Amino acid sequence: MAEITPADMINSVHGKFGGRNRGYFYTRNGKQFYRERMETYQAKQSPRQKWNSAAFAYAHKQLRAIESDSKTAEQMRIDYEAAHHKAPNGKTYMTVHAWKFNTLLYDWKLEHPFEE
Repeated sequence: MAEITPADMINSVHGKFGGRNRGYFYTRNGKQFYRERMETYQAKQSPRQKWNSAAFAYAHKQLRAIESDSKTAEQMRIDYEAAHHKAPNGKTYMTVHAWKFNTLLYDWKLEHPFEE
């Protein structure tokens, strides 16, 4: 997203304003410029990248919902301690957030196996 500094609104816009914009703002030698560029990197994703992106989207959405509720967040901490900081993928995580994220990611990938 675009960053705007309130001191000088005209010369301080950097980046894109939204996903539908065709270009982005940048500053060079103290002057503001706008460059149009079609971003096609998401359109060129392989099927495996799309599958992996869907897994990440699911994990982020579920984790936000879990952490917003205090009861489920406390239960998540208890589960983290009971699992001795290990996720189903066999790795140890230092924070509850990272542990739960990777647990959700692992669960989604088990439920939706990648098929080429």
